[in-house]
Formats: sequence, structure tokens, C-alpha cells
Amino acid sequence: MEPGSTKKNTVSEFSYMLQRQGSDDSAEVNAFDDINSLMKREADKGKSVETLSSLPQASFNYINSIVGSGVIGIPYALHRAGFGLGLFLLVIVATITDYSLILMVRCGHLCGRFSYPGVMEAAYGKGGYYLLSLLQFMYP
Repeated sequence: MEPGSTKKNTVSEFSYMLQRQGSDDSAEVNAFDDINSLMKREADKGKSVETLSSLPQASFNYINSIVGSGVIGIPYALHRAGFGLGLFLLVIVATITDYSLILMVRCGHLCGRFSYPGVMEAAYGKGGYYLLSLLQFMYP
């Protein structure tokens, strides 16, 4: 292109993505090829193709997903609120969360229900149970 040219570059990110989807080296094609090759290797070794995670691996993944959101969210919150106020609010929220969990455990012992939906049903009746079930289903 010449410096004085008014012609615009017509390649956009969207057209690049469409072009990549049709090519043989797209991520989706390679991902399925990797899975297929892994399944063939496992089958060739005589091992079962389906392997389940162990309890420590599943626990690590679960904890990692919970901690992962905090790793991103807490520094941003501290940045937006300021270090002093952010740290103060973090301690206040942690204290309120701890106290609410203590109350839920005590309530569970008093009513004889040891699940969160059971405690909600004991405290708020069937309406509370259904509302909690709906909210837990809708939350990603």
C-alpha cells in the first residue's frame, strides 16, 4: 500500500476466524485428532479407554476452580477499592461468611438435616427448598 492510499485493509478478526475454521489446522480438528490418537494408544496398550480421576485429582480440580476465581477477582477488587479499604472489606466479608457457615451448621444440628437443601427446607418449608433448588440449577 502506498502512504497516500485511502484503501482500507478489509481483513478483520472475524474473517480470520472464519478462514481458520475451514482450514485443517484449526484447534477443533487438532483437538479431536489428539483425543483419537490418545484413545488408540490406550486401546493398543490393552488398557481401558475410560479412566476416571482419583479422589485427590478430583479434589485438586474442585479446589483449583474455586481458588482460580479468587486469584483473578481479589487483586482486581483491591485495586479498585484501594489496598487499605479493600483489605478491610476482605476481612469483613470473610468474617460474615465464617459466621454464616457456623449458623448453618448449628441449624443443621438443631433440625437434624445435614445437607444445605435440607436445612433450607427445615427453615423455609417446601417453598424455600424449591427456590434454592431453582437457584442452584440456574447458577453456572
